[in-house]
Amino acid sequence: MGTGGTRYGAGRPGYRLKAEQCQRIDIRLWHKSNHLRDSLTFTTSWNRGGEKSGSINVAVSTGNIRLIYSIRANGEQWRDASQTITTTTTPCHYGGARPWFCCPACHDRAAVLYMRSGRFACRHCQRISYSSQSGSAIDRICNRFHKLDAVVMAGKPKWQRWATRDRLLARYDKADEQFNAVLGGRLKAMGCPELLG
Repeated sequence: MGTGGTRYGAGRPGYRLKAEQCQRIDIRLWHKSNHLRDSLTFTTSWNRGGEKSGSINVAVSTGNIRLIYSIRANGEQWRDASQTITTTTTPCHYGGARPWFCCPACHDRAAVLYMRSGRFACRHCQRISYSSQSGSAIDRICNRFHKLDAVVMAGKPKWQRWATRDRLLARYDKADEQFNAVLGGRLKAMGCPELLG
């Protein structure tokens, strides 16, 4: 392990493919849109920069979903890469059921599958990480602080309980302390402690 540098204290390796850059399918969105009815066929597509970057046909049947698509790499001919993904459900506390994909590689439940090398599988099997996981310690603390800051500065919603608001403010104060401690340590290491004042 390195002793310093821009990635010292970082999470997942920076060279990993990022989830935000991948084409993905989310069974929760399909369920919400009532697309998981038996014998239904529909098309889902992705956009990049406002332009369509790909699409697949989806055929739903009891217990599985057929993804119908073709791929090509490096100027080769298009080839069929269709997959059949098993699905399962878990009961919800207040009735109904929540659908899941069964990852074709590890067979674990997953709400989202990502495409890599022309195949869909869960994020762990595809060795994909989120951009936020590749940041340094100060990046992660800074992100957490700014998210909480935005919520706190927006004020208390009418529906929010005061106990919930108090817990949120306590988390905000803790995040503020962590941010200042990490920033202070970084500035001290750089020989600029006077900038903290």
